[in-house]
Amino acid sequence: MKTNMNMTGQEKALLFNFREKSQLQAVQMALFLAQVQCRIVSKQEYGVPLKILAADEKAPFAAYNGPELDGQMMVFVELGEDKLESVLSLLHSNPACGKIPYKAVLTQTNQNWNGIDLLEELRKEHAAMELARGTV
Repeated sequence: MKTNMNMTGQEKALLFNFREKSQLQAVQMALFLAQVQCRIVSKQEYGVPLKILAADEKAPFAAYNGPELDGQMMVFVELGEDKLESVLSLLHSNPACGKIPYKAVLTQTNQNWNGIDLLEELRKEHAAMELARGTV
């Protein structure tokens, strides 16, 4: 499975809906230890395409004024498999990082989606996995 998009040239994680300061600091420390940049996505940027957020580009998009996301989400950019596994291990090994229900990798398929679209797709995938496991 190829996870490296080679779009921005930088390994990065986009963080959505991280409001608790202690959890955010723990996640930022895990990313720092893995030498992965961190970008906190503001609620107003939820409608901006992921590739624009990943590249830290400024684009003329209307500010999102809808409801807050109902879960936290991380989108990994340009991480190879080994680095991704390392980051996930660091996040899971520190209880202060908390449970982050939605994680994704920026791909050719989802790069033009915004955070709201990606979260909806991840919710559908989670529901399908739960159904397949018979836990729903």
